[in-house]
Amino acid sequence: MEVKQMKKSLAILLALGLVFGLAGCGSSDSTEENTVSESEATEEAGTEEATEVSSDDDFTVGFCPMDLSNNFWAAIANSFQTAGEEAGIQTVVTDGKSDAATQVSALENFISQGVDVIVVGPVDSSSLTGVIAEAKEAGIPVITHTTVYEDATCNMNVDEIEMGTAIGSICGQWMAETFGEDATCQYAILTQSALEQTIGRENGIQAGIKEYVPNAECVTTVDAHTTDMGITAAENILAAYPDVVAIIGINDSGALGAYETCIAQGVGEDFFLGGVDGTEQALELISEGTIYRGTVSLNPVGTGQQFVDYALALRDGEEIPTEYMVPVSAVSAENVDEYLN
Repeated sequence: MEVKQMKKSLAILLALGLVFGLAGCGSSDSTEENTVSESEATEEAGTEEATEVSSDDDFTVGFCPMDLSNNFWAAIANSFQTAGEEAGIQTVVTDGKSDAATQVSALENFISQGVDVIVVGPVDSSSLTGVIAEAKEAGIPVITHTTVYEDATCNMNVDEIEMGTAIGSICGQWMAETFGEDATCQYAILTQSALEQTIGRENGIQAGIKEYVPNAECVTTVDAHTTDMGITAAENILAAYPDVVAIIGINDSGALGAYETCIAQGVGEDFFLGGVDGTEQALELISEGTIYRGTVSLNPVGTGQQFVDYALALRDGEEIPTEYMVPVSAVSAENVDEYLN
């Protein structure tokens, strides 16, 4: 600021010097025509300041995703940071690592740091009750995704049964076309039992499959919500249940790990893999015609942008919805091109 003020003062002195110089060399008429006013000189000196990019570096949004090893949350975090940078605000991301204590600590740190808005993808439906209440008391709005908390300013939620049914239906249609409607197909589900909402998602998957192949049987449900867990889970499933023809994940991350195992073990073309979230890698595999045949798009890139949009609205004193239902879209080979970037 001192440098800019010196520039302005120098411009004013030069302008005044020009006025007096012209007055001593010519008539009063020529002086009047060529005089540069102090305000004009000051305006010219301030041109550099006026062209600076507008930003709000003091406005900070803290985001604690459920787990950055999950492709879905990683995609949201990347989009969130990009959108924040474009908006000229500060963003802070702390990995929740699928651990409730880690998330509580992250939110407590956000509160102590005095962030302006907190966004969180909770690992469960109860662990954050106290710390979200603390944020509310401190006047910090909280936006949650997938899991509803009473004291949150906005809960971005998903219809779990609808989401599960969407991927289950894609799998069921494939089973019916490949083995027939009366086939007794065996399949496995990769889940995340720590999340209560996955129960609805699992039920939806089974309902979607049975709509097309009533005799299909879920032979096992295994915890595997990350890629590494999916790799190991698929190895165990294929060893224990060699007649399994499909593995469906409650998210894409675990199912993508299972895909690696299935390809390595050469399961063949008559196999189905699919998940939920609509991650870029899942969409690409579907587009390439692999055995990864379906996903459910929750638009992770758009979600990251929406977090920033809601935060900016709160900054500007605007209202945001207390609850927002995230749209669910089934994606298969028939429509995958609509969802690829």
